[in-house]
Amino acid sequence: MIRLWLVGCFFLAAATAQTQDFPPEIFDTHPTALDPAHFQLVFENHRVQVIRVRLGPHEKSMILEIPAHVLACVTDRHVRLLYTHGKPAERTDKAGYTSWVERDDCGFENLEDKPAEWILVVPNGSEKSG
Repeated sequence: MIRLWLVGCFFLAAATAQTQDFPPEIFDTHPTALDPAHFQLVFENHRVQVIRVRLGPHEKSMILEIPAHVLACVTDRHVRLLYTHGKPAERTDKAGYTSWVERDDCGFENLEDKPAEWILVVPNGSEKSG
């Protein structure tokens, strides 16, 4: 009887394992998975991911791997880029500013007294570029 119970548990575990995606979400390194308070996925298809970044006044994000992307500022922003192994750098951009940004490991700190918001348009496969 115990063997039958163990075999049943084995088949149940095998069936459950087949329905789960691998790697599990715990290994997801996308900014939207690691810092959902600041990075929100607003659109995704087979060509691009569109991510909205929002930082409140004087708020900081985690230091993450940000894939290569097109940056489009929704509001004026004055941010400090925080690096794990380097000096912080400040960036000031006006609303409407757009540019191409290579892949980088950094976090952001809003230096303004008002919220900052921008959009990242990440081409499919850009995690490998940069």
